[in-house]
Amino acid sequence: MLLERYPQTITLKDGTELVLRAMRKQDDRALMDFFEDLTDADRLYLRNDVSSYRVVREWFNNLNYNRVFPLLAVQDNRIVANATLHRKPFGWMRHVGEIRIVVSPKFRKKGLAQTMFRELIQTAEEADLDKLTAEMAVSQTGAIEVFRKLGFKEETTLKGYIKDAKDKVHDLLIMTLDIRKA
Repeated sequence: MLLERYPQTITLKDGTELVLRAMRKQDDRALMDFFEDLTDADRLYLRNDVSSYRVVREWFNNLNYNRVFPLLAVQDNRIVANATLHRKPFGWMRHVGEIRIVVSPKFRKKGLAQTMFRELIQTAEEADLDKLTAEMAVSQTGAIEVFRKLGFKEETTLKGYIKDAKDKVHDLLIMTLDIRKA
């Protein structure tokens, strides 16, 4: 059921057409190209060293849509955004998912992040999740604003909790969205 919605064509605010689809094992090189095109500032807060082919290749070796659902936005076979829904299939957090997203600078402020988030929220609802979380540095004001527009609320801030790629310490903001009302 999860994959039946894809691929699908979407139109951004500026009229640009993109295809949304699930990531496939053969997308490893295209995903590396996507990450290489990001600026140093874009990569600063990413959780993984996306400049390492070994790290990215491991994602493809362990591709399991039930644990991590990676949704790509593609234009002319080139990845322009990567959004993921992370789930734990068992345990006390099995009802909670985490959303992450990275959008190419050329495709920001066109509604792409919001569209992809809505797709992942629908995916989370279909997976019977109750709550979504998102984590980011307090200084990532653009990302925070996108999450607010989607209904996420600021839950807590952990002081000095993360280090960016340059080893600078930042506060971590955790935002949540209840997608099922108890």
